[in-house]
Amino acid sequence: MRRFPFPAAYLLFLAACMPGAPKAPPPDLPSPYRAALEGLPPDILSRVQAAPERFDALVRAVRAVFAADPGLLARVDKEKALPPDYEPGDLVSLTEYPFALSRRDLRLRRAAAEAAREMDAAAKAEGLTLVFSSAYRSYGYQAEVYERHVREMGQDAADRVSARPGHSQHQLGTVVDFGSIDNTFAESKAGLWMAAHSRRFGFSLSYPRGAESVTGYDWESWHFRYVGREAADLEAEFFGLQHWMLVFLERLSEKGRKP
Repeated sequence: MRRFPFPAAYLLFLAACMPGAPKAPPPDLPSPYRAALEGLPPDILSRVQAAPERFDALVRAVRAVFAADPGLLARVDKEKALPPDYEPGDLVSLTEYPFALSRRDLRLRRAAAEAAREMDAAAKAEGLTLVFSSAYRSYGYQAEVYERHVREMGQDAADRVSARPGHSQHQLGTVVDFGSIDNTFAESKAGLWMAAHSRRFGFSLSYPRGAESVTGYDWESWHFRYVGREAADLEAEFFGLQHWMLVFLERLSEKGRKP
């Protein structure tokens, strides 16, 4: 019987390189990940399957942060609300920082304020000024904001641009509205800088252009939420939208609590 002069593994390698050869299936994901990704846009799963080790490393890092500080990555949107009495215990006055403030009563959670300090310094080093225009809002204050919008533009229009009390990310104490609080901010020097660099400091744009069908809110180019550097990387590399990342993390957390 004639023997092949090459090892079988080498022949398999050659076969894999031939045109039309079947591709190896994507690596299987842990079942909790796969379940938590179910129903999300298919391009998210494709990106995860293309870099599963990177995805797993980021998810583990983010989940450790989430476990230590659930409020940092809590899902707050039109479906998920905070209690009326929710107020972070580590709010600090932004007058303690070298920020350009539109008001002197602005507060943030300390972790968000410290990250904002680094971001502000980096912007200043490039000759830019970030104006902090709004930050933490209590349930009661948000009720006033929302009711004013309803009076001025009606219920349906108000719901596109303002959160109902309890449903505002501002109540988390990790959100900053910058500049003019309108979409002229997007084309300003500060807005362009934030779009390019905020991720490095753990900030994420909550309501991007064209995402209203998912987030429920019109484009807000000025509204940035501090989620931490690892979560900002996770969102940018795999989810493409803060909302989808928060849904995924919430699902993972819920499965972890089940017996």
